[in-house]
Amino acid sequence: MSRPRSTFFSTPPSLAAFYNRSVRLFFCLELSEEVKRALADVAKRCQKALGEGKWVPEENYHLTVRFLGEVEEGKLPDLLNLGADVARKVSPFSLTLEVLGGFPSPKRARVLWVGPKEESPEFLRLVELTEESLQRLGFPPEEKEALPHVTLARFKIPRDLSAVLGKGNLGIPRVEVESLTLMRSELRPEGARYTPVSRWPLGGKNAL
Repeated sequence: MSRPRSTFFSTPPSLAAFYNRSVRLFFCLELSEEVKRALADVAKRCQKALGEGKWVPEENYHLTVRFLGEVEEGKLPDLLNLGADVARKVSPFSLTLEVLGGFPSPKRARVLWVGPKEESPEFLRLVELTEESLQRLGFPPEEKEALPHVTLARFKIPRDLSAVLGKGNLGIPRVEVESLTLMRSELRPEGARYTPVSRWPLGGKNAL
């Protein structure tokens, strides 16, 4: 099987930037600028009620499919093939981010998130296919439940989210999911910087 071209790297030689080191990677669903702006408005309202915390920058909002962590450079070609294969098997879909929640619980939350009210079969299929393929490559199983969500903030001291939960329509446009992205994460003093490594369109009507 030929290696899929990366949409981030313009030519194969530029993949050399990954060689001889490890990189922090994750598969995710990117969001439109319109959705990100709406999420930022929700976050601002929540910040007024909850106060200090590590609030995620608007440009970093995304829906995680699978966090990989530090990955050896030698596995990058396999991950590019994996992303292309998984994406073609899932049709484009949509979901609505309409409820706020907290991990591990709303009463003692260390993470504030927003997600769909109902389960998304398409999202779960995307996660399952990705997980199965990663395990075949030797990645350890993911222990966390597959819950589509966008992280808005993290807290060192657990927070009671009662002040922001159940406040009605959040006003976030429907999310149209049309592609899968392999994202690079660089941890910097000012915060994480995300850079797309490659994107693959979902399979559409001919998806398996």
